[in-house]
Amino acid sequence: MSGRELDVVVTSGTGTAPTELVAFDAALEAAAVAHLNLIRLSSRIPPRSRVNVPQRWSALAGAWGDRLFRVYAEHRVSASGEPVGAGLGWVQQEKTGAGVLVEHHGDDQSAVEAQPKATPDDLAARRPGRYRGAAWGIACAGCGIAAVVVAAIRVEPW
Repeated sequence: MSGRELDVVVTSGTGTAPTELVAFDAALEAAAVAHLNLIRLSSRIPPRSRVNVPQRWSALAGAWGDRLFRVYAEHRVSASGEPVGAGLGWVQQEKTGAGVLVEHHGDDQSAVEAQPKATPDDLAARRPGRYRGAAWGIACAGCGIAAVVVAAIRVEPW
């Protein structure tokens, strides 16, 4: 990687459909990443990265079927109206921008909102250096059958 910063964009969505799988696809559509092949990464944020959570999010640049390297949290339930939630938290070393993403999901709204905030703090306490942290999540009852939060790290064509 060159000396430029890597923008990591966090987006989210919920979806409703007759089946959990189609609801998950609808949640990916709402998060504007359904047109990409999702390649799951573990939880490491590369050095020189900047994590952004934009207020408005349009479809991520990339052609149909391009590869999206990402970390994500998802949760699916079997019936509309059940609580659904997913969240990501992260910490980054202030000096380098390197960091860790954590994923949480479940049907307990307060836990899905609290865990992505608490876990990065615990991770930072175990590592040397100064860290800054943040979290983003989506949790609600009756908002859909699937919820997803995606940290989009890089898109590559085949």
